[in-house]
Amino acid sequence: MDINKFKSLNVLYVEDEIELRDVTCNSLESIIPNISVAGNGKEGLEVFNSDDEFDLIVTDLAMPVMSGTEMIKIIRETNSNIPILVTTAFGSQNEEIIELEKIGIEGYIMKPVDMMKLIQKIDEIIK
Repeated sequence: MDINKFKSLNVLYVEDEIELRDVTCNSLESIIPNISVAGNGKEGLEVFNSDDEFDLIVTDLAMPVMSGTEMIKIIRETNSNIPILVTTAFGSQNEEIIELEKIGIEGYIMKPVDMMKLIQKIDEIIK
């Protein structure tokens, strides 16, 4: 794994749980300095629409105001290329995950998020 390639990434991270969001961002910022953060799908969509230079979206699914699923569907209407990685408490048999895999997500990470698994998955996606 070449950590240097992470330095140029521009990542959007969408998570409503404040503590998890803070811990994940603090951990990732040591290798990915360009992380934009949103607290729900609506905010995530607004941030995404304000900067079309994102290389990756990492998002939770179950959030207030607008879910990650809704956000992903709206983004996929106009952008089918940006890699999207989902964090979820539900596994691969969950109907929502199956539906999202059909419309184009690069995978999912189970919560609680294991930082090494998250970094490895990001590495796989950006290769």
